[in-house]
Amino acid sequence: MSVRKGRLEKLLVVKKAEKDQASSEYQRAILQFEAEGQALYELLKKKEQLDESLQVSLQCGIPIETLKQQQFFMGNLEKNLLHQQKKVSHARAFMNLKEDKLKEQAVECKKYEVLDNKEKLYWKQNDLKVEATFIDELSILQYSQHTNR
Repeated sequence: MSVRKGRLEKLLVVKKAEKDQASSEYQRAILQFEAEGQALYELLKKKEQLDESLQVSLQCGIPIETLKQQQFFMGNLEKNLLHQQKKVSHARAFMNLKEDKLKEQAVECKKYEVLDNKEKLYWKQNDLKVEATFIDELSILQYSQHTNR
Protein backbone atom coordinates (compact mmCIF):
# COMPACT_ATOMS: atom_id res chain seq x y z
CA MET A 1 0.00 0.00 0.00
CA SER A 2 1.36 3.39 -0.90
CA VAL A 3 0.92 6.53 1.15
CA ARG A 4 -0.71 9.23 -0.91
CA LYS A 5 -0.39 12.89 -0.09
CA GLY A 6 -3.42 14.22 -1.89
CA ARG A 7 -4.62 17.66 -2.73
CA LEU A 8 -6.83 17.76 0.36
CA GLU A 9 -3.91 17.10 2.65
CA LYS A 10 -2.07 20.04 1.14
CA LEU A 11 -5.14 22.23 1.63
CA LEU A 12 -5.43 20.93 5.17
CA VAL A 13 -1.88 22.09 5.92
CA VAL A 14 -2.81 25.56 4.67
CA LYS A 15 -6.04 25.61 6.70
CA LYS A 16 -4.20 24.52 9.85
CA ALA A 17 -1.68 27.31 9.33
CA GLU A 18 -4.55 29.80 8.95
CA LYS A 19 -6.14 28.42 12.12
CA ASP A 20 -2.86 28.73 14.02
CA GLN A 21 -2.51 32.31 12.80
CA ALA A 22 -6.06 33.12 13.94
CA SER A 23 -5.34 31.50 17.29
CA SER A 24 -2.23 33.60 17.87
CA GLU A 25 -4.14 36.76 16.87
CA TYR A 26 -6.88 35.83 19.33
CA GLN A 27 -4.33 35.28 22.12
CA ARG A 28 -2.81 38.71 21.42
CA ALA A 29 -6.30 40.25 21.51
CA ILE A 30 -6.95 38.58 24.88
CA LEU A 31 -3.70 39.99 26.28
CA GLN A 32 -4.58 43.46 24.97
CA PHE A 33 -8.06 43.27 26.51
CA GLU A 34 -6.60 42.16 29.84
CA ALA A 35 -4.08 45.02 29.78
CA GLU A 36 -6.77 47.60 29.03
CA GLY A 37 -9.03 46.11 31.70
CA GLN A 38 -6.21 46.24 34.24
CA ALA A 39 -5.56 49.90 33.39
CA LEU A 40 -9.27 50.64 33.89
CA TYR A 41 -9.20 48.83 37.22
CA GLU A 42 -6.21 50.91 38.36
CA LEU A 43 -7.98 54.14 37.41
CA LEU A 44 -11.14 53.07 39.25
CA LYS A 45 -9.08 52.18 42.30
CA LYS A 46 -7.35 55.57 42.15
CA LYS A 47 -10.74 57.31 41.91
CA GLU A 48 -12.05 55.38 44.90
CA GLN A 49 -9.00 56.32 46.96
CA LEU A 50 -9.37 59.97 45.93
CA ASP A 51 -13.06 59.90 46.89
CA GLU A 52 -12.23 58.45 50.30
CA SER A 53 -9.48 60.98 50.97
CA LEU A 54 -11.76 63.79 49.83
CA GLN A 55 -14.50 62.65 52.23
CA VAL A 56 -12.03 62.47 55.12
CA SER A 57 -10.65 65.89 54.22
CA LEU A 58 -14.14 67.39 54.02
CA GLN A 59 -15.00 66.08 57.49
CA CYS A 60 -11.79 67.50 58.93
CA GLY A 61 -12.03 70.73 56.98
CA ILE A 62 -9.77 71.75 54.13
CA PRO A 63 -8.94 75.01 52.40
CA ILE A 64 -11.00 75.96 49.34
CA GLU A 65 -7.90 75.97 47.12
CA THR A 66 -7.13 72.34 48.03
CA LEU A 67 -10.76 71.41 47.39
CA LYS A 68 -10.61 73.06 43.94
CA GLN A 69 -7.42 71.14 43.14
CA GLN A 70 -8.97 67.85 44.17
CA GLN A 71 -12.11 68.60 42.15
CA PHE A 72 -9.95 69.45 39.11
CA PHE A 73 -7.99 66.23 39.59
CA MET A 74 -11.26 64.30 39.95
CA GLY A 75 -12.53 65.83 36.68
CA ASN A 76 -9.37 64.77 34.86
CA LEU A 77 -9.65 61.32 36.39
CA GLU A 78 -13.25 61.05 35.13
CA LYS A 79 -12.10 61.97 31.60
CA ASN A 80 -9.36 59.35 31.80
CA LEU A 81 -11.90 56.79 33.03
CA LEU A 82 -14.23 57.49 30.10
CA HIS A 83 -11.34 57.24 27.66
CA GLN A 84 -10.14 53.98 29.23
CA GLN A 85 -13.67 52.54 29.18
CA LYS A 86 -13.79 53.22 25.44
CA LYS A 87 -10.43 51.50 25.02
CA VAL A 88 -11.66 48.48 27.00
CA SER A 89 -14.84 48.35 24.93
CA HIS A 90 -12.82 48.53 21.71
CA ALA A 91 -10.42 45.83 22.94
CA ARG A 92 -13.38 43.60 23.87
CA ALA A 93 -14.97 44.05 20.44
CA PHE A 94 -11.63 43.32 18.77
CA MET A 95 -11.16 40.22 20.94
CA ASN A 96 -14.67 39.00 20.06
CA LEU A 97 -13.95 39.57 16.38
CA LYS A 98 -10.75 37.52 16.61
CA GLU A 99 -12.61 34.81 18.54
CA ASP A 100 -15.23 34.58 15.78
CA LYS A 101 -12.49 34.38 13.16
CA LEU A 102 -10.78 31.61 15.14
CA LYS A 103 -14.04 29.66 15.38
CA GLU A 104 -14.59 30.07 11.65
CA GLN A 105 -11.06 28.86 10.89
CA ALA A 106 -11.49 25.90 13.25
CA VAL A 107 -14.68 24.87 11.45
CA GLU A 108 -12.98 25.20 8.05
CA CYS A 109 -10.03 23.16 9.27
CA LYS A 110 -12.34 20.47 10.64
CA LYS A 111 -14.19 20.27 7.30
CA TYR A 112 -10.94 19.65 5.46
CA GLU A 113 -9.82 17.11 8.08
CA VAL A 114 -13.04 15.15 7.54
CA LEU A 115 -12.70 15.33 3.76
CA ASP A 116 -9.04 14.31 3.96
CA ASN A 117 -9.91 11.36 6.21
CA LYS A 118 -12.63 10.28 3.78
CA GLU A 119 -10.19 10.51 0.87
CA LYS A 120 -7.58 8.48 2.78
CA LEU A 121 -10.21 5.88 3.64
CA TYR A 122 -11.24 5.71 -0.02
CA TRP A 123 -7.64 5.17 -1.13
CA LYS A 124 -7.04 2.60 1.60
CA GLN A 125 -10.16 0.66 0.57
CA ASN A 126 -9.13 0.95 -3.06
CA ASP A 127 -5.65 -0.37 -2.23
CA LEU A 128 -7.20 -3.26 -0.31
CA LYS A 129 -9.43 -4.11 -3.30
CA VAL A 130 -6.46 -4.01 -5.66
CA GLU A 131 -4.43 -6.14 -3.28
CA ALA A 132 -7.30 -8.63 -2.88
CA THR A 133 -7.70 -8.81 -6.67
CA PHE A 134 -3.97 -9.34 -7.08
CA ILE A 135 -3.96 -12.09 -4.45
CA ASP A 136 -6.97 -13.75 -6.12
CA GLU A 137 -5.27 -13.65 -9.51
CA LEU A 138 -2.06 -14.98 -8.00
CA SER A 139 -3.98 -17.75 -6.27
CA ILE A 140 -5.77 -18.68 -9.50
CA LEU A 141 -2.47 -18.65 -11.37
CA GLN A 142 -0.83 -20.89 -8.77
CA TYR A 143 -3.81 -23.23 -8.80
CA SER A 144 -3.81 -23.45 -12.58
CA GLN A 145 -0.08 -24.14 -12.64
CA HIS A 146 -0.46 -26.74 -9.90
CA THR A 147 -3.24 -28.55 -11.75
CA ASN A 148 -1.28 -28.53 -15.05
CA ARG A 149 1.56 -30.59 -13.57
